[in-house]
Amino acid sequence: MKPDYGHCPCLGLYEFRSVEVRMTVNEKVVVLTDVPQGACRSCGSRVYKADVLERIESLLKNERFKKRPH
Repeated sequence: MKPDYGHCPCLGLYEFRSVEVRMTVNEKVVVLTDVPQGACRSCGSRVYKADVLERIESLLKNERFKKRPH
């Protein structure tokens, strides 16, 4: 079942998409695939559910991504 993202402030409707998220953390490129996202076709706004953001945050707190002293 796809999550419901509701309506965008522009009055458009957020639609479910599965996206790739790229970010740089401590000079390392991190790529997350199949990240659920709501996207508005009217204005292009994008939103994530709180549980998805919490999961991304917990992944980034992982030891592999912590900056190590030289």
